[in-house]
Amino acid sequence: MNNKPTLILLPNRDELDQLLSEDIAKALRTAVHNNGIACMAVSGGSTPQKMLSLLGQASLDWPAISALLVDERWLPTDHANSNEAMLRSTLLKGAAAACQYLPLKNSADAPEDGQYELEEQLDTLAWPLNVVHLGMGDDGHTASWFHDAPEYPILCAAQSQHCFAVHPGSAPYARITLSPKAVFSSEKIVIHITGKGKRELLENALGKYADYPISMVLHQQQVPVDIYWAP
Repeated sequence: MNNKPTLILLPNRDELDQLLSEDIAKALRTAVHNNGIACMAVSGGSTPQKMLSLLGQASLDWPAISALLVDERWLPTDHANSNEAMLRSTLLKGAAAACQYLPLKNSADAPEDGQYELEEQLDTLAWPLNVVHLGMGDDGHTASWFHDAPEYPILCAAQSQHCFAVHPGSAPYARITLSPKAVFSSEKIVIHITGKGKRELLENALGKYADYPISMVLHQQQVPVDIYWAP
């Protein structure tokens, strides 16, 4: 498979949010039509908030759709920096609240304790995921794949584990993240980025010998990747 990422350039962020929400909805609608169910993983942070709100308004068979986050900070779910809190104020409202949502954060005190229960829950999902929505940090990380996390080498090499506890030195909070193995067990990956700086970083990450965490996604040959960008 010659899986060169497709770059989709939009003139502004409003048009990006609209098109990406429609494209994700289309993929989910097709999966439900063909299989009776669908499953997606989405990213947190500030960039996707409007897109997720638009996606939540899509006319879909939401009870047939499972949703989860790509990664989560190990915080109370009502904390201002919780991705789940953001998701509940954007995607998981109205009709979309009826989807089958799988939280990454559970009641364990630390992610390294909670990951075993989560792994069992992830095993029950209908793999491959239909859509994985990723962002990219200013340092080239995606999900919670950070070079300076002690777990990073093991995470990159894992062949069976769907999730990992990670403790990045360059970012606050311990976290739980889907592994590359889990992300690449999908039918479609979309990368959602904005701004000139991230466009330049993306070009660097596409280089043959680039070693940013996002480069793993850009260089893999298993899953088609569409990159949506606006200034």
